[in-house]
This record gives sequence, C-alpha cells and structure tokens, in this order.
Amino acid sequence: MSKTDYQGHYRPRVYLAGPLFSEAERTFNLRLTEVLEELTEVYLPQRDGGLMSEMVTTGVPSHVAACRVFRRDMDAIRKSDYLIAILDGRAIDEGVAFELGIAFSQAKQCVGLQTDSRRLAIWGNNPMITGALEAVFLSVDDLIEWIRASVMMKGLRLTRSGS
Repeated sequence: MSKTDYQGHYRPRVYLAGPLFSEAERTFNLRLTEVLEELTEVYLPQRDGGLMSEMVTTGVPSHVAACRVFRRDMDAIRKSDYLIAILDGRAIDEGVAFELGIAFSQAKQCVGLQTDSRRLAIWGNNPMITGALEAVFLSVDDLIEWIRASVMMKGLRLTRSGS
C-alpha cells in the first residue's frame, strides 16, 4: 500500500480526518497537510474528495454529491496506511468518528491530534474513540516527530496488540 518517492524513500499514505465546516477548520487542515506532505502522501477530504457544499453550488444534486464524497473518502481510507484524526472541539466531529471507526475496522494504524483541551465529559474522549487510537498527540510537532520516526523505520508498521 505504501509508496516510495523518486529517491526510494518510504512514503506512507495518510488519511487526514478532521472537521471541515468552517474556514478556520479547513485552514488548519490545509496547513497540517502541508507539513505532513514533507514526509507522507496525504488524502485530505476537503481537497481530494470534494466538499458537498461546493458540488451542490455547481448544480450537482445533493444525493449525488453525498454519494461521491462517501465513495471517494471510503476508497481513500482503504488505500491508506495511517489515519490521523483531528480531535479538537468540545466533541469529536461525527464524520471523524465514523472515518476512525472504518479505518480501525480495516486494521489501519490510527492516531489522534488533540490541540484543544475542551471535552464534554470530565474523563476525556469517548472510550470508543480512545480505544481505536494508538496514541493521541497534543501538538503538531509531536505528531510530526512520531511520523518521522515511523518513516525512518522504513515503513514497518507498528501493530496494535491483538493484530
């Protein structure tokens, strides 16, 4: 599944799952993607799968747009090596939660990025979210350092216990 660049370096495929409904969210996702693409190939749903709102604005019927987004994103998760879930906000975005569940069920390596300390529950994230994540990073720098170490391991995936 993973690819190599023109110099033969391991380039894992990352699916970046994050909320994408505000300009601030989309901007954060794009900036994070730019950093991640120094080490990986990134599928960013808002860029690579399309936004429903833009499709509908151009005349695509909403049910057709929804089907396109769903199929493109599911195909990208299937092809990915890793899923990075952005967990910021009072509650985790429902699309992110769904994508994480799909990736976990396909034995993808899943990690979270949570730069926001707000949580609805005093114990933190929902156990169905934390149970699917190998790690949760509190900064972009820590996430990038983990990816860099993973890439330097020449693409050998760290496996979840029981996998």
